Amino acid sequence: MMLVTGGAGYLGSHLAKELLRRGRKVRIFDVQSTKYIPEGAEFIQGDMRDSEAVRNAVEGIDTVFHLAFVQSLSKLPERERWDININGTENFLKASVEKGVKRFVHTSTIEIYGTHPPYPCPEDSPTDNPVGWYGRHKVETEKILWRYHREQGLDATAVRMPTVCGPGFYNHRPLLMLMDRVIDGKTVAVIEDGGTKGDFVYYQDVIQGYLLAAEKKEAAGEAFNLSCDESSTHLEIIQALRRAVGSRSRIVKIPSSLIKPFLYFLTAIKVTDLPSYQFDYLIYHQVFSVEKAKRLLGYEPTKTAAEAVVELVKGYLQDREFVKRRSRSY
Repeated sequence: MMLVTGGAGYLGSHLAKELLRRGRKVRIFDVQSTKYIPEGAEFIQGDMRDSEAVRNAVEGIDTVFHLAFVQSLSKLPERERWDININGTENFLKASVEKGVKRFVHTSTIEIYGTHPPYPCPEDSPTDNPVGWYGRHKVETEKILWRYHREQGLDATAVRMPTVCGPGFYNHRPLLMLMDRVIDGKTVAVIEDGGTKGDFVYYQDVIQGYLLAAEKKEAAGEAFNLSCDESSTHLEIIQALRRAVGSRSRIVKIPSSLIKPFLYFLTAIKVTDLPSYQFDYLIYHQVFSVEKAKRLLGYEPTKTAAEAVVELVKGYLQDREFVKRRSRSY
């Protein structure tokens, strides 16, 4: 049986559906029930800070896919976020050792590399300046993961992704606001000629990566970037969004010297709520090498960054008002 922590959420529910489609028995552990829980999955509602609930969830499990985590831009207090993310993750690691789990697949993020990563960024890049509290928490949970792997013999791997594009995406409000502007035909901006490159990844490609990380013996003790087939420039991404929704949004070009004052202004007038510590995402290339995942896992992403963003906006249009409400209340 497979356990998907956070399986009532956006990405976890898609992973659970795919596992069920492949004939696997699936148990979901989540702090809340949502409409995304797939039919056929066993559901356990619980808090991952509750060690007894976690041990019960891991009973009889072969593979743990650990996705449960307080997401970036959450309104929860910092101490509570830390307690859930760090102590909750360790509860699952400890229970996995006790219960004899065969493979633990941990969800990490490219945010551990910071806002100015190497170009392109491989898995052995520095992680000493992660992005915000979310990046710091992911770095800390990876440290705990590798300690359990070394000292407790837990067969573990980690996967690191940029923004995952698919139906139900809700946890980065600034991106939802950008899509709203394009959908509504409002002006959008790029820096200089829009040539800065970025990665987005299609959710089905990420699910492929999760399954390979769970199955391949080469994954044990390794971390893998799971990203797109090819990066796209910011201009290409905006143009792809416009075409996908038939938008007439005008694209304006902002000089790089003005971009940070411009972003502070947009934040002040509530056109965006992008945190200031994420501003550099718009200035530096965000391109993540998947050569290791291709070589060791056989990972083969199917969509470019721009193609993934098209799938994101299509999914958003299907459930726009619900997703916006969920994002605001998260």
